[in-house]
Amino acid sequence: MNKPLARLASDAAEPAAGQPTGRQAARRLATRAAILDGFERLLEQGGVAALGVNALVKEAGVGKKQLYDQFGGLAGVAGAWVRERTVWQSLESIIGEPWEAFLARPPADKLIHVNRCYAESLRRNPRLCELLAGEFLRSAEVKDAVEHVRQLVRADFERVLASDPALRRPALAALNLVAYAVATYLGLRAHHQPSFFGFDLSAETPWLAVMEMVERVLVAAGRASEGD
Repeated sequence: MNKPLARLASDAAEPAAGQPTGRQAARRLATRAAILDGFERLLEQGGVAALGVNALVKEAGVGKKQLYDQFGGLAGVAGAWVRERTVWQSLESIIGEPWEAFLARPPADKLIHVNRCYAESLRRNPRLCELLAGEFLRSAEVKDAVEHVRQLVRADFERVLASDPALRRPALAALNLVAYAVATYLGLRAHHQPSFFGFDLSAETPWLAVMEMVERVLVAAGRASEGD
């Protein structure tokens, strides 16, 4: 005998086994947002030293199981926060131009441009800089979180290197390493100790002056590498 039509309609409306209902999905999203909000508040109020799973679940008002189920741990929260809440949502979000336009640049110019954009992205986001400074702490879970974030950044830089075979040449690989180190140092210093050889890196005009000097050196090095 066939089921009544009302029962058939009810069966059709029920989610498949293991699939969250609309209400469950909404609760998961709310929990996710609470955890990311709590992560950001801890960074803002206490700096990177305030981070930790115990502190985060208390701040977010959630259970540890919820945090681990959604993010896998503090490193997962840090990675999601960087991608969803900071300027580093994707490589395209910081290079200031479409990927196709970026690919049309000469090899050395690609490296110089992306590293300058990286430095400026750090300077625009003090909480991201605070997080990256966590690699100098003793906390293993914070170091793991910072390393996870650095892996995300490294993956984006790998996309740049993979975009042009010429960028794998030793001279340009060396240029990229130096440019990345300079960008990271200046971007972080703009927040932690902005006075740099008489330039206030927290102010726009001195920052641009320093970046212009750096770019001149990198351009000269890029031209010299063309013969290698």
